Amino acid sequence: MTTTRFERRRDHYIVSSDPSLLDPNAINAAFESKAMYWCTPLPPAALQTMLKNSYCLGLYIDVARLHPVGLATQPKPEQIGLARIITDFVTFAYLTDVYVVPEEQGKGLGNWLIECTGEVLDGMGDLRGAWLIASEGKGDEYYRKKLGMTPLEQGKNGICMMRRLGPKGFGSNEDDAPPH
Repeated sequence: MTTTRFERRRDHYIVSSDPSLLDPNAINAAFESKAMYWCTPLPPAALQTMLKNSYCLGLYIDVARLHPVGLATQPKPEQIGLARIITDFVTFAYLTDVYVVPEEQGKGLGNWLIECTGEVLDGMGDLRGAWLIASEGKGDEYYRKKLGMTPLEQGKNGICMMRRLGPKGFGSNEDDAPPH
């Protein structure tokens, strides 16, 4: 797969990989919310670098379709979600920072965003593996069902998944804990 643009539309919603649609302010606002307990907002330059070096599927409200105004220049879609894939576009993909803003939840948009993510992963014909970190229970069951993910059994076939936390990595301080 190359960095081909991905876009799907449903009603007045869009899932798109077009980087010009990404709204760093909306993304940082989501990073600041309690719903995204694993991350914190980033300085603007760091956020721009992160987005530039990832394949991002933004979830948007197509404001122009929802409220047509007949102007030559249509308003930019409003970002309401994200699925960020860190990838080489051939063998490796890591899914992270998946969210839908609370006001738009309960409409099937998160499922749709993950289905679109699955389409992107399916397009990587030489993919060796896709990875993600999910909460035990509901989170891992969801990704098993939606993306065919399975937990990595440590030590099986000589494989051991390892990590190194940075100073702002989730779990790097005692106060980090997912909400119950």
